[in-house]
Amino acid sequence: MFKSEPICVLTAGPTIDGRDIPQKVIDDIAETYDPKKYTARINDDHSEWSWKGGSVLTAEARGNELWVEVKPNSHLLRNIENGQLLHTSCEYLEDFAKTGKAYLTGLAFTDEPASLGTTQVHLSAQRSEKKALHVCTGQMLNYTGKAPEQIELSTEERSLMNKLFSWLKGEEPEQLSQQQEEGDMSKKIEELLEASVEQNQVLSGQLGQLVTQLSAQNNPEQNPNGDEKDTTPEGNSQETELKGQVETLSSQVESLTGQIEKLSKLTDEEQRQLAGEGDDDNTYL
Repeated sequence: MFKSEPICVLTAGPTIDGRDIPQKVIDDIAETYDPKKYTARINDDHSEWSWKGGSVLTAEARGNELWVEVKPNSHLLRNIENGQLLHTSCEYLEDFAKTGKAYLTGLAFTDEPASLGTTQVHLSAQRSEKKALHVCTGQMLNYTGKAPEQIELSTEERSLMNKLFSWLKGEEPEQLSQQQEEGDMSKKIEELLEASVEQNQVLSGQLGQLVTQLSAQNNPEQNPNGDEKDTTPEGNSQETELKGQVETLSSQVESLTGQIEKLSKLTDEEQRQLAGEGDDDNTYL
């Protein structure tokens, strides 16, 4: 949960517009304020119809000053980040719900506070030290979540951030990425070509063995045992099976050869033009 360190929102005594804030108001609000009973919401410049900037969490009296902790939302943080509405102005009822005591009913962030001594707020990623209240020009609204360097980004988010930083530096991340992708693709094509050539050699060897075996069955003279051709149904079945295997392997070898030719064209460098060729009258040294 985002919340502020205590900030001074009201000081007892005279205001710049001629009013006077009694000490009793400071003491009553510190005693009675309970967000569970009635939450004081934050608005812009006392505007009833403005976007709400969060809520008041606690209230305490420090002498003649009223200090509170607030829970800001993105609307309030955005205003402060833009340097707008950096001071506070309290909204209270002196006789709240017929109790006879003052109660904080709202808190406006404004650039024109009526009360003296209100804290000017700023944003900080880390909790300030106690001494900072005496030496800095304003109080800090703290983020209690992780610091920026501790935030874990997904691969897609980190890639997007890298591209953004490269663009801000004037670099061309898309072109560099494209060159890297082309290099990776060329390497993959070469690996695929090498594997295809090896597979083609294996298939060609198997095809050669089948052709030799089939030729031996059809030509008894080539049979080393001198046996005549087997014309039995079993022999004919073996011959038919061999022919089917030869046709299948032949088709695979043909398809693989075509694939190798296409891959070879992709990996080949463009043909260089020899000196003197072309329409340009260039002088070559």
